Amino acid sequence: MDDKLIAAWTGHPHLRIIDNATDFEDKMKRLLKEVASFLGEPEPLEIERKYLIEYPDIAWLESQPSCRRVEIIQTYLKSDDGDEVRVRQRGIDGSYVYYRTVKRRITGLKRIEVERRLSKEEYLTALMDADTGRRQIRKTRYCLTWQNQYFEIDVFPFWQDKAIVELELSEEDAKITFPEQLRVIKEVTEDEAYKNASLALIRE
Repeated sequence: MDDKLIAAWTGHPHLRIIDNATDFEDKMKRLLKEVASFLGEPEPLEIERKYLIEYPDIAWLESQPSCRRVEIIQTYLKSDDGDEVRVRQRGIDGSYVYYRTVKRRITGLKRIEVERRLSKEEYLTALMDADTGRRQIRKTRYCLTWQNQYFEIDVFPFWQDKAIVELELSEEDAKITFPEQLRVIKEVTEDEAYKNASLALIRE
């Protein structure tokens, strides 16, 4: 039942798994900690680690019951105060949801993130304010739950030999265990060159 429940929710943009590794009281404490981390005190925080990996085995990913494929189109908007502002279309097979996200960096791993769901009309209107110095980022995301961890594997059309894996964490020093099928090249959490906003830059 646990596996079926996890598989059903895999693909959600902010999945968290609270396992049974502790007694019930401690489990509830971990649950509250995850909720507080996501909602933020006083602002919602995102703690994220990012890795460059070899191009993944797509057939293996698609064979996993706890893996879901999502198509994403990400557009960066103009911003006058240094914040990273973007809108995103996310979904598959003609069924999409739309978001506006504002990110402000605190440390290399930690950022304030405010996300709001948009209607399709609001999304299309926001595109009129696109940053013309950046191209749209189109990517296929494979959302994989593995040993109670949630991996977001981004495959880009302009890379044939590598991809990006992201994990959202509740603590900066949380231990990460990769499946052997994901071959890590290096961590790129604080490497500006591998951030989506940098990949979107139009260079002459």
